[in-house]
Amino acid sequence: MLKNTAAIGADIGRHSISIAVVTYGGTIVTVNSHELPEHQTSGQIISILTEAVHNIRKKVAGQGINPVSIGISAKGFIDNRSGVILGPDQGIEGWNNIPLAKLIAKASGLPVSVENDANLMTIAEHRFGSARNYSNLIFVAMRTGIGGGIIINGKLYRGSNNAGGEIGQMIINFANGISDKGIRGSYEHFASAAALVRRYHEIAGSKADKQVNVLTGRDVFELSYKRNPAALKAVKENAFLAGIGLANLISVFAPEIIVLGGGMSQARESYINMIRKSAFDNSLEHCRAAVKIERAALGIKAALLGSAWYSMVKLAGKTI
Repeated sequence: MLKNTAAIGADIGRHSISIAVVTYGGTIVTVNSHELPEHQTSGQIISILTEAVHNIRKKVAGQGINPVSIGISAKGFIDNRSGVILGPDQGIEGWNNIPLAKLIAKASGLPVSVENDANLMTIAEHRFGSARNYSNLIFVAMRTGIGGGIIINGKLYRGSNNAGGEIGQMIINFANGISDKGIRGSYEHFASAAALVRRYHEIAGSKADKQVNVLTGRDVFELSYKRNPAALKAVKENAFLAGIGLANLISVFAPEIIVLGGGMSQARESYINMIRKSAFDNSLEHCRAAVKIERAALGIKAALLGSAWYSMVKLAGKTI
């Protein structure tokens, strides 16, 4: 019944809203991107998203495609049953307790689903990406912060209040580092892209290489490829700590596969191999025996695919 059905998937990012029309089989028919202003309000987000939905529906109507639903990917805690953005505000003024599903449904006339972006990326990798054909998996989004999602026996593990899967808040070093979320020694604080950049500058100190304009994790990786000593050390330490977090997940869940997504997962294979070694060296033998650690396959398309597919599944009365 759903084979030839299509839906709209939207991803609210930090700097833009991406929007696509996606078939149930995972084909992206068309995709658009809408830039967001530097200072954002909830009203602006809703207005831009409403216009983006209108424009993309008009665009595909000429191809005889009429999307049946809308799925929206957003950061933070979300009541997935009602489609309310609970918060935190993610730098968007007034982005708390926003009934986003209801507002976009009223504007579009279509049923709307809203879910956390990492959960939707997890769903997409399970359905279309590196975790196809696996029933027990963990997705880790390695980016400025660290997010993730967990699927157990083919179903997304949500926890109470739809708040499960906050992988980045695992504590891996209680003696050090209070994060911007007030949690001491979190995985995110020590192993994220922001942590990699911070550690690079700490290692470089007052040396000349500190004068290099290093603002992102990618900058540090690029310097490491050029054999910059501070960058090499920072990347090696980061990979070890990233692996420690995965080791915890392996020993607790013994998943079939851990999928690494986000910008940091695009680094060279040597980085991924260092993470694998750290994870396997620091987890229980029987727990790690069947675990694979692989890169995500879908990249920036994951949230769009996941949000659109999720909305169609919900429309059909199924659960994920």
